[in-house]
Amino acid sequence: MYNAGMNWLGLNWISVLCAGAAGWVLAAIWYSMLFGKIWAREQERHLGRPCGAGRSMGLMLVSTFVLNVMMAAAMAYLIKRTGFADMNHAIKLAVATGIGFAGVALTIVSVWEGKPTKVWFIDTSYYFLNAILTAAILIRWP
Repeated sequence: MYNAGMNWLGLNWISVLCAGAAGWVLAAIWYSMLFGKIWAREQERHLGRPCGAGRSMGLMLVSTFVLNVMMAAAMAYLIKRTGFADMNHAIKLAVATGIGFAGVALTIVSVWEGKPTKVWFIDTSYYFLNAILTAAILIRWP
């Protein structure tokens, strides 16, 4: 019997889930081990309080995971709709979306909110690399 639940929109949802999880792990490494101290210091200087103060860490982590899966689903849909089947084209798509969508959106927010350049750079470079990681996983999935 056909299982429409795992093939909704013609996507491989196991690969989408894994790509989303990989982006979530990248964020954990990016915002803790690699740039956590700089990012937190700059955010606190900008906001006047620690970032995330008074909010549930568990809820923020779950929300971030779900949103990473949503991003992976969007990337999988773009890859499917464009018909790309090779790494070269998938990486080009990831670069375009990483810069053209995420990079531009984060830059607009940074301009209007007056965020420090270091925060903008850390955030934008994370989303850029996350798009590349996501596309690479999705295109290589059997």
